[in-house]
Amino acid sequence: MNERMAQLDAVGDACRALGAEVRRPPGERYLTAMVWDGWGWPYDEGRALAVQQEIKRKTAQYPGLVCRCVDPFSTLVYAV
Repeated sequence: MNERMAQLDAVGDACRALGAEVRRPPGERYLTAMVWDGWGWPYDEGRALAVQQEIKRKTAQYPGLVCRCVDPFSTLVYAV
C-alpha cells in the first residue's frame, strides 16, 4: 500500500503545480483538489476544467488510483 500512497503524493504534487488547492488527510487513501480563486472572485470554469483534465491524465498513469470529478472545480483522487 505504500506504493499507492506515494502515487497519491505524486498526483497531489502535480495538482499543486497546476495551481489547485489540495487536501489529503494524514494516512488517508484519498485527496481532494479544488480550483477556484476564492469567495470574492467570479469562477473561471474554463481554467478549472483544463486543470481537471490534467489531473485525470496524471491519475491515469497510476493503475491503482481512480479520479472522480465532483463538479468542474472539485476532483477526488483515491487509491483502490
